[in-house]
Amino acid sequence: MDGNTAVFLVLIAPAWEQRKLGELYKEVSEKNDLTYGRDRIISVAHMYFNPVVYVTEDDYLKTYNVMRLGDIAFEGNRSKNFAHGRLVENTIGDGIVSHVFKVFRPIQPFDLMYWKYSINNEKAMKDVLTRSTKASTMMHELVAKDFLNEEIVVPPLEEQRQIGVFFDRLDTLITLHQRKYCGVASWMLGVALVRLSSESDGAFGEMKHVLQ
Repeated sequence: MDGNTAVFLVLIAPAWEQRKLGELYKEVSEKNDLTYGRDRIISVAHMYFNPVVYVTEDDYLKTYNVMRLGDIAFEGNRSKNFAHGRLVENTIGDGIVSHVFKVFRPIQPFDLMYWKYSINNEKAMKDVLTRSTKASTMMHELVAKDFLNEEIVVPPLEEQRQIGVFFDRLDTLITLHQRKYCGVASWMLGVALVRLSSESDGAFGEMKHVLQ
């Protein structure tokens, strides 16, 4: 090879794949055997341990479902931001939730931070939840079989990690700036999730320079 020869190494990011949710998650109904007490009751809406929930006696905690780190639960309250309810990932540790919540457990390697933001993103999940929920008087109910038959676009694990780190950092900056940029993270993630990119950087490549 002479000095006039230019060598270019082009790295092509693996394509995002269309996957059934049933290939990524399974519904679980793991009841609490009192391994977890009142101090491990999880508020699904806000994702924190909420020991002040009123429980008449400890034995009632046996009716609660175990929600492990990385599990997702469906929260059916409608709002202006979530027309059909929303899915929330457990990012705080093993605990328990009321039996009214459907819980799903990952069955494939995954990145915790990526799924925290993607599974909770209205732009990415709206069509899935429109087709897999039914309305009741107060909230929407998720039909687990229909939900697990739905398909979403999923990046490779390494790209999940990059995206997860990116949005976790962005969320931290938003908090530090008193949520001045509230909604930016959701919008940017939605852009990434609703398109498949053929560019060498992948769908994430368009966004990842923002915080540099």
